[in-house]
Amino acid sequence: MKKRILKIAAFVFAIALIVGVCVFANALVGNPISKAVATNTAEKHLEENYADKDFEIERVTFSFKDGYYHAFVYSPSSIDSKFNILVDMWGKLRYDTYEDRVLSGGNTADRISKDYRATVDKVLDSQAFPYIEHIGYGDFDFYPRVHLEQYSVPEYALITEDLTLDAFYDVNELGAKHGKLTIYIDDDTVSYEKMSEILLDIRRIFDDAGVKFYVIDCVLEYQKNEDSSKKKEGRVEVREFLYSDIYEDGMVERVKASDEVAKAYYDEQDAEKLKEKYDGGK
Repeated sequence: MKKRILKIAAFVFAIALIVGVCVFANALVGNPISKAVATNTAEKHLEENYADKDFEIERVTFSFKDGYYHAFVYSPSSIDSKFNILVDMWGKLRYDTYEDRVLSGGNTADRISKDYRATVDKVLDSQAFPYIEHIGYGDFDFYPRVHLEQYSVPEYALITEDLTLDAFYDVNELGAKHGKLTIYIDDDTVSYEKMSEILLDIRRIFDDAGVKFYVIDCVLEYQKNEDSSKKKEGRVEVREFLYSDIYEDGMVERVKASDEVAKAYYDEQDAEKLKEKYDGGK
């Protein structure tokens, strides 16, 4: 009798374990049945709402982060027409991202940024680039038009709604008016003079490479030890420093002024955080 009870208990435990594993796996990667249902829902959604488009479903995958199946949609004739259709575990359509990604200009903005970053990376990753930089990239600042009234948008920013779907954009031409470099450099010397020297050299290097930019954020810090600790404390930073301001006459003074503005900005940010912390504790 005791052995029979133990066998039954072991059987129940095994069944519970299998069910638990299935539930866990279902929550993590979904299951073939619900995936098939989700795929069918996504296909019907395309037929009913985008019959005039040549959209195709590339793949359908389950995301454990939001608990939805994501149908990845693309157009063979439109490089910027990519979006997701989200369907829940029971096959109910939740929403698609066509307006957010395609109509808003988000995909076009991502494509342009990727192309510009790749162009800048060729310069920074070249063996001829003489500086030790642990952060370095080029980018554009994109904002939706509604943010123009809500936030302090830089004058060199691009508005996503002004972009044209699938249009060709010369990223160098855009770079001259809107491009932003961000570079963090480690060196044995940290001073206004050294930063001035580096900026002048960066301008020359990028000019020689035919890669254009409008502003640069650059941070100069001391080189680090093998354990990543700093050899010395010290930092010079320029924020949104104009390409047109990078020339020898008065360069050190402009760098010093920009560094002071950057330090004042961070001091203000720290003060606001302390105030929020203090107010939140009341």
